[in-house]
Amino acid sequence: MNEETMLSKLKTVAGSEVVRLATVRNEVVFSIPVEKWVDVVSALVEDWGIYHLSAITLQQREESPEEIEVMYHFWHGLGVTFRLAVPVDRPELPSIIAIIPGADFYEREAAEMFGIVFKGREETPPLLLPDDWDQGPPLRRKETDD
Repeated sequence: MNEETMLSKLKTVAGSEVVRLATVRNEVVFSIPVEKWVDVVSALVEDWGIYHLSAITLQQREESPEEIEVMYHFWHGLGVTFRLAVPVDRPELPSIIAIIPGADFYEREAAEMFGIVFKGREETPPLLLPDDWDQGPPLRRKETDD
C-alpha cells in the first residue's frame, strides 16, 4: 500500500486530524489522535494485514516539555510509524495488547521508563527497575530552576 492510499484509509478510520508528518527513506510517519488509536490499530491488523509492531519509542522534546511523544513503529514492506502525543500531567493511552499481544513488553517498558498509563491492562511487576524504585519515571525530563 502506498503512502497516499494509507493516508486516505487512515483518514477514513481516524478522521481529518490524521497528518503525514514525514517520509524518510523507507519509513512514513503519521500523527494520530489518541482517541482514535485503537480504531487505527484494529484497521491495521484486521483490514490491512499490518501487525508487525517492531518497537514503541518515546521522547520528551525540549521544545515541548509538556507532552510525551509516543511512537509506534510497524513494518510492512516499509516502515510505518504512528506518533501520538500525551500530556505529561496525564500520560494515558489505551493498551493495544488485546489486538497485538506482542505489544506487552513495549507497553511495560514505556510505563516504567516514562510513566505512561496504558488503560485496559492489568498492572504488572517491574520489568527493568528494582522492585523498590520510588524516584519516578527515570527517562522523563526533569524540571529545572534555570
